[in-house]
Amino acid sequence: MDKGKKLGNSNVVAKPDKIYMDLREIIQEHAIRYLPAKSLCRFKAVCKGWKLQISSPFFEHSQSFAFRSLSGFFCQSSDGSISFISLDPVAYGIPDPNLKFLPEPVDLLASSHGLLCCRGRTNEKAYYICNPVNQCWKKLPNPEANHGQNTTVVLVFEPSLLNFVADYKLICAFPSTDFDGAYEFEIYSSLENSWKISSEIYFGEKGRILKGGGFHLNGFVYWLANNHVIGFDLKKNRVKVIPCYGMYGTRTLGNVDRKLCVSHRKGCELSILVLSNEYANTMHMGAECKTWELKKFMLYNNAGTGDNAANDCEVNLLSVGSDVIVYPKGKKFLSYGLSTKETTNVSTKEEFNRSSVYVPYVNSLVCL
Repeated sequence: MDKGKKLGNSNVVAKPDKIYMDLREIIQEHAIRYLPAKSLCRFKAVCKGWKLQISSPFFEHSQSFAFRSLSGFFCQSSDGSISFISLDPVAYGIPDPNLKFLPEPVDLLASSHGLLCCRGRTNEKAYYICNPVNQCWKKLPNPEANHGQNTTVVLVFEPSLLNFVADYKLICAFPSTDFDGAYEFEIYSSLENSWKISSEIYFGEKGRILKGGGFHLNGFVYWLANNHVIGFDLKKNRVKVIPCYGMYGTRTLGNVDRKLCVSHRKGCELSILVLSNEYANTMHMGAECKTWELKKFMLYNNAGTGDNAANDCEVNLLSVGSDVIVYPKGKKFLSYGLSTKETTNVSTKEEFNRSSVYVPYVNSLVCL
């Protein structure tokens, strides 16, 4: 009996070890998908074992591949100062939101899955790619062409499960110096660590590329241009033009169900054109296929934010994604869940300013 009791007691003593193993498996299997970088960094203080596991290159790679949720926005005011607006201050955070770890003051340009693209404010106008979470950064070599002041940049980084090296591209559309009203394209590849000017040229008879940055989805980079969307095929190195009529004023590119969308907001009414068939305009006249499918939503119907504000009309949406839309109302930031149909206030001391630049960001552990 005594041996049996001791054995039973030993089993009881072993339970904490089993709990530890269960929690470790939870972190390994689930945290990389649902937890942002800030939360994972806090878990390093739990014990030495967790710290080693979370700090391992494999875990960092897995988290950067699996975690895709919008974490917040980097904001740059008209005086050049940079800050970070978190959608959830407890979960999402940046150690140095002012980007002081970079060697010079910079302008915000674009982001993609945890990487941020900036451009130096000195005469060299150097491009930088960095991860503000772990403060890794890289200065890119000088491009071959003169991109000027009106370049529009798209950063393309699609984490691969089997590729531990961060493979990214930077696509710049800049006004041509040889053809009036035309745009040329230059692409930087991290694998080759070099720039290459594309042979493709977009002639502006369809309209100039609008400010506000481009958007990457399914191997294409898109820009808005008046009543059209300009697409650049990264594989075929070709430009295509997609007509987009019926939506005017300030518009925002995004994605709904992995399909390109063009969104426009006026007061509490949100209109989203989802690209359903980009080749519809080439079909015969009797074809029922349409290029765009229109969806409409009513915003701040359950957030207690009151009626429409006149100064909210024609204000850019800050981000349009498959799960959440973030937009300003007055000086506040609101988020709208496309599946939940709920509007919530973003808890932040920052106030919205029309003259500021806002770049969406995903909290990631990706290393350069």
